[in-house]
Order: sequence, then C-alpha cells, then structure tokens
Amino acid sequence: MTDSPSLFSRQRVLEDLRVLGFRFQEKRGQNFLFDSNLLEALVRDSGIQAGDRILEVGPGAGTLTRVLLDLGCQVTSIEIDPLLCQYLRDRFDRPEFQLIEGDVLATKNRLSERLLADLDRRLAEGQPRGFHLVANLPYSIASPLVAMLVAQREDLESIGVLVQREMARRWVAPPGGREYGTTSVLLALTGHGKISRAVPASVFVPAPRVESSFFTWTRDGDLDPLPGGLVKLVRHCFQFRRKTLGKILREQLPAEDFWWQQQGVGTSIRPDQMTPKQWASLAQRFDSEAVSWLSHDE
Repeated sequence: MTDSPSLFSRQRVLEDLRVLGFRFQEKRGQNFLFDSNLLEALVRDSGIQAGDRILEVGPGAGTLTRVLLDLGCQVTSIEIDPLLCQYLRDRFDRPEFQLIEGDVLATKNRLSERLLADLDRRLAEGQPRGFHLVANLPYSIASPLVAMLVAQREDLESIGVLVQREMARRWVAPPGGREYGTTSVLLALTGHGKISRAVPASVFVPAPRVESSFFTWTRDGDLDPLPGGLVKLVRHCFQFRRKTLGKILREQLPAEDFWWQQQGVGTSIRPDQMTPKQWASLAQRFDSEAVSWLSHDE
C-alpha cells in the first residue's frame, strides 16, 4: 500500500502534529524535509534498492520514511520523541515498518544496548543479511552514532545521511588538516565515503542555522576488520591533537620502540598527520588489553 503524498504535504503534516500538541525542539535536531523530489533524490544517492533493510534514526514526521517504504524497503525507525512516535504509528500501519521508541545512545560514546537488542531481533527476521543507515540525522548525535555503527556493526553495509555540512567535510577529510579526526579514520579504514550533494537550510522546516550535506559511504568487504582498541586509541590521541604522538604515548610507546622505525615516522608526528593505515598499524601494535588505560567513555 502506498500512502497519498498529500498526507505528507507540509501543511497537512504540520497541522496533524499541531493537533497532537507537538512543538519543535532544537536540542533534538527536529528539522523536517517536505520536498518529495529532494527526498527521492537523496534516496537515489544512497544507492539502496527495493527489499533492502533500512535503519532510520530520527524519522521525525516520516517524510523520508514514506519514500523508503514506497521504494519497497524494510524500514526500522528509532525515534525519541513520544508524540512523533504516536504520529508515526498512526501514519504507517504496514508490516514492513517497525518503530523503536527511545534514545539510540546510552551515553555520548555508547549505543543503547536495549535498542540494539531490539534492532537485532528485527533484523534477524527473514534471510540473514546486512542493513543500511539512511536518515536525516539529528546533528547532535550524528558523529558518535556513525562512528559506533561503523566500528561495531560489520553488518552495516552502507550509509546515506543528511548531516551538518562541516561534519560531512570532516568525515571525508584527509590527514593533515583540522577537519581530520576519529570518524575520518574509521570511515576510511572500513569503506569509501563521499559528499553527494549540498542541501540548503531553506528547504528544512524549521530552517537550521547551518547548511547541510548528504553523505554516502559503502563498506568495503575486502578490507581487514578494525583492530581491537582502535576506536578508543584514536579518540584518546585526538583529544591532544596539537601534541606530538611521542608525548601522548610516551609511557606506552617509547622512542626506541620498533614501531616508529617500521612505519618510517618520528615521535614528533601529530595525531592529525597519521594516515588511517598508520592508525590501524598502531592499534595492532597494542593489543586490546594494552589500551585498558583508556576509560570506556572517553
């Protein structure tokens, strides 16, 4: 069954939400898209196809959800706002749509175990296969969410998300610049990402204070799995990005350690000068126990 597009017109959706008592909350990144042509273009950019299993975080009023469902995708949406959850349940009474109510993050650097268990249960239905993250992501959770999903979920096959323009630039940034960081390293080590298009603030309701970009990424199945402890190690070192790596790790990796010579770098190299492959090599130099000196939620 395909819903009438008029049900998702700006006027109809905003009126239906007003009746429910909904009010936009900036802290939750509630900026909705109503342009059907743009929504369909974003879905095309993501490269997904009918039958794909989609994880959508922050569906809002369901305008993107509708396009995904009309394409023939199996959609699991996670929404934190109770009123929006009520609206989505009323709007999408379809077996191919599942809604999980709650916060996808337990802490800023930890996914919700309850929601992950629920997601796993839903993904296990049918033939075992991977899933795709496609969403108009709330900007405040975009970076930690993407980093954790890429690092922890090898069944995440691709990403197609609307995010703040500056954030998308960080995700595709090469070593040596201020935009290069932890998520840049993780995405480069696991697949191939790019910015497919710019999306102006004026197309959102309400308009955010920043410009946006649509970022896409595809996992490369031929790449080696991420070394244990890599995420915590990279995140820790980037907290001191202006210091040299030799100073940051002086107790764990002394200047005479063979790793420096093996990689052909000196102790004066900074975290933002390390290539993704060098980070992977450094994480392999430390085993999982060797990074136990890093706190879990750094």
